[in-house]
Order: sequence, then C-alpha cells, then structure tokens
Amino acid sequence: MKRLFYIFIVFGLSVSGLNAINPTDDKKTKAEDSKRSMAKRDDTTTFVVTSDIISEEEIPDTTQILFPSHDLYATWDTSIAHPYHFAEQFKQDSVTIKLVEENDGGFKMPFKGNVTSEFGWRKYRPHYGTDIDLETGDTVGTAFDGMVRLAKYCNGYGNCVIIRHNNGLETVYGHLSKLEVQPGQQLKAGEMVGLGGNTGRSYGSHLHFEMRYLGQALDTEDFIDYTSGKLKSDTFVLRKIDVENKYDLRALRARHKRDVGMAKRNYVKGKNGKYYAKASKYKKGKKKPVRKTNYNKGKKTVVHAKSGSKSKTYSKNVSSKSKSKSKVKSKPKNIGQKAKNTKL
Repeated sequence: MKRLFYIFIVFGLSVSGLNAINPTDDKKTKAEDSKRSMAKRDDTTTFVVTSDIISEEEIPDTTQILFPSHDLYATWDTSIAHPYHFAEQFKQDSVTIKLVEENDGGFKMPFKGNVTSEFGWRKYRPHYGTDIDLETGDTVGTAFDGMVRLAKYCNGYGNCVIIRHNNGLETVYGHLSKLEVQPGQQLKAGEMVGLGGNTGRSYGSHLHFEMRYLGQALDTEDFIDYTSGKLKSDTFVLRKIDVENKYDLRALRARHKRDVGMAKRNYVKGKNGKYYAKASKYKKGKKKPVRKTNYNKGKKTVVHAKSGSKSKTYSKNVSSKSKSKSKVKSKPKNIGQKAKNTKL
C-alpha cells in the first residue's frame, strides 16, 4: 500500500510539473476553438447577405410597367408638365388611337359648361386647349380612366393636374382652385381631380382642358362634341400631316409670317382684297430716276385771326426740314379815331 501511495504521489507531481512548464497550451486550444466558432458564425452571416444581393439583382425592374402606356412613353415625370417631344418620338405617318375600351369606364365630360375659348392662336401666344366656363369651387372630373402623373402648381396653368390614360393620351386640367389627387393615384372616368378656379394666367373662373399625345397638344373639339357631352367617335386617327398643318401652332405662325412677308414684298393688294404680282416699270439697263428735294425753298402762308377788337397776323414758314412760326403784331385800326374821341 505504501508503494502504491508513493507511485500515485510521484505521478501527480509529474503531471502538475508538466502543466507548470506549458501553462498556455490549454489557453491556446481554447482560443483556437473560439476563433473557429466565430469564423463559422461570420461565414454564415456573409453567406446570407450575398444571397440577398444575388436575389435582388435577379429580379427585373417592373416599376415602369405599372404606369399606363408604358410601351409608348419612355419616362414617368412627376415634376415637369410637358417633358416629351412629339417630333422625336412619332416616326410613323399615322396612328389609330382607340379612345375607350369595353371594360373601362368610358368617357365623361370634365365639366359641362359653355366653351369660352377654342384651340388656336391668340393675339400674342398660342392657346393649346379649350376653356370651359365654370364657377370657383365646381367639381372637375377626369375624362378617361388613368393615373395621375402630375398634380402641382405650374406656371401659366396655375394649380394643374395631368393624367395619363391607357389609350396613350394625356389630359390636362388647369386653373384649379384646389387639388384633390396625388401623383400615382389611379382614377376612374368621372372621378374628381380638383375644384375649378382662377389660378395661374387666367382672367376669370374657367377650366383649361387639354388633350395631348406624346407631348403634342391636339384640338379637343376634334374628339368631343361639347353640345352633347359625348365623343364623336371611339377611335381617332392622328396623322403627321395634320400635326404640321393644324396642331403645331408655333410652326404655323412662323410659316404664316414668312408668307405674309413675301406677299408684301412681291405682291400688291388690289381693291378687291386680292394680291397681284408687281409689274416691273423699268426695263433692264435703265436706271430708276433719283428724286431730289430742295430744302432751301419754302412757301409762306399767312393766317389771320381776330380776338375782340384787336387782330393778329401770323406768318408761317413751311419747309421740308423745319417749320417755324413767327408772330407779327400789326397796328390796330382806328387808333386815330379813338384818340380824337377821347380828346373831344
């Protein structure tokens, strides 16, 4: 027993001595184990993040598809009223616009009132819409089903709402006193967009109503019969030649000015109001006579005027350069007789 006890003591001292010689081995192993566990945790979190990134990249951007006529318009702008350019985007000769579908809300008049101003050129600027008479506070509704693209204050329009429709058209509602919609809001035909008013460039309460296709303003009376409040047809054919000859008001104005200028230079207006070509009075080789004026010569005219018993004579010198008036006082008549009478 003593031997066994002695061996056990010696063995315990040897183990404790080894631990005293290498005290950091256990700590190292524990540290390595903790690092491995942390690495595993880090690896799992990194793997989750990368999978999210990959899934986001694989999903296509479908936000544009949510907007009406996304295949026709390249952008959806909620800050600028008319950012589109018809001449750049309209490449074909004509297009047929189907105004209403069987399953949609059809067409509703924005407001039933008298037309006070039509599409066309005004005295100093073009008028791209139709003005409908109303009172401030009257309810204004949308013409077709669509989505609000813009609802804010715009120069000229005042409080303005622009709605894009599935048929490719955009309708504009200007001079509103109050806006009741926001961009991105979907509306059915006839639903309220705002209240009529007199904001912007307006001189009386009315609704300024426009219809545009790819930014080009069109005459609403080509679409709507304002007396009955209905569409003239369910389809409308828009031709490029009609835009050039009717709807592009600024281009028409420029061509009109050019034609009138040429007519004034090369034609003479007759008594019947028609223009005739000017006939050349002088043959080739002959010079036109030069008109000379003599500025030294002048004519004198005398004007007599009477005021009471006294008379004044004015001499008026007339010349092409300057006209001067000189007053010459003449002696009054019967001075001698008056003197005699006073002496008597």
